[in-house]
Amino acid sequence: MGDRFDRKRSTLGDRLMVRRGKPPPEILGWGLGDLATIGHNNGPPLDDDAPGYVWRRYRWAKVHAEVWKTPPLGVLKFRMARAEAAGLSYRDYMLALLDTGRHPQARDRDVERTEALARVRVAWAETIARVAPESGRMARGLVLTSLIAAYDDARRHYHDLVHVGAMLRGVEAFRDGELTLASGIPPHPNPPPQGGRESEPGDALLLAILFHDAVYDATQKDNEAASARLARLHLTDLGVAAELIVRVENLILATRHAAEVPADDAEMALLVDLDLAILAAPAERYAAYAAAIRREYAHVPEDQFRAGRAAVLAGFLARPRLYASPALAARWEAPARANLAAECAALAMP
Repeated sequence: MGDRFDRKRSTLGDRLMVRRGKPPPEILGWGLGDLATIGHNNGPPLDDDAPGYVWRRYRWAKVHAEVWKTPPLGVLKFRMARAEAAGLSYRDYMLALLDTGRHPQARDRDVERTEALARVRVAWAETIARVAPESGRMARGLVLTSLIAAYDDARRHYHDLVHVGAMLRGVEAFRDGELTLASGIPPHPNPPPQGGRESEPGDALLLAILFHDAVYDATQKDNEAASARLARLHLTDLGVAAELIVRVENLILATRHAAEVPADDAEMALLVDLDLAILAAPAERYAAYAAAIRREYAHVPEDQFRAGRAAVLAGFLARPRLYASPALAARWEAPARANLAAECAALAMP
């Protein structure tokens, strides 16, 4: 099910920057009357300390709601035709569209991405229904749409939906018994949520996987912290319990791979290990990964990239253990070290 239109030839952006309705009281109290420019594909800005941030976030939500509720005539006709072809009412078509998180310009460019996208949608729908049952379908759909758009950024060549889908597939394999953690160490339990809402062990893990690279800019060094903040903003808006949000933030920050995982936190161990699973891939796939990383750092001159990448790989090789889970370390440690050493040797060649 799709919903496509050529935004470049549309005046949608201009039409949506018209104020609709009355801003909330806190915005009126600050006297913020000027409209903020908001990217159609972007999530809310991360500067949560500035008063203007609340106004920009409010406008972002309004713009996205307008895209779904009152689209341009051409998009409306297209949606109605697709609904009729699918044998659905327009309302049911739109609800299905929201549930899947389809972006108006969503694209299925290859099989890997299509499979990953399906996993992301299912993981989001099932998890958020457990941890935020009172959140609206519109709100859930908009957050999922913004996540998909972020991972589909053209500047991403490895940290994209396929990477997230591979991690979700790893969680499925773990649950099916194909991957096992250290014997006798249960996954870290989610804290009891507020208001009597029930969450399952692993909900924080799934949310952390979905958000851990939501913000990724190869020119910055605080992507994990920014992704954690974005997760907090979205999950708070949806009404997720505060304790669970803190857990999700801590898991996302662990993907910096800057510190050892606590020995009793098997859930965090699984997360960081799945994030590094590509290091133990077959040589051909590892080479494709290394090439994708180079494309993400295309702005860095070759000599600087070689030196910086070699330093990162040497840091990994210097660790006593690459993988925190003993069972995964037994399976992945040797091939990962072989791949890292081979890339280091290639980087040293003139």
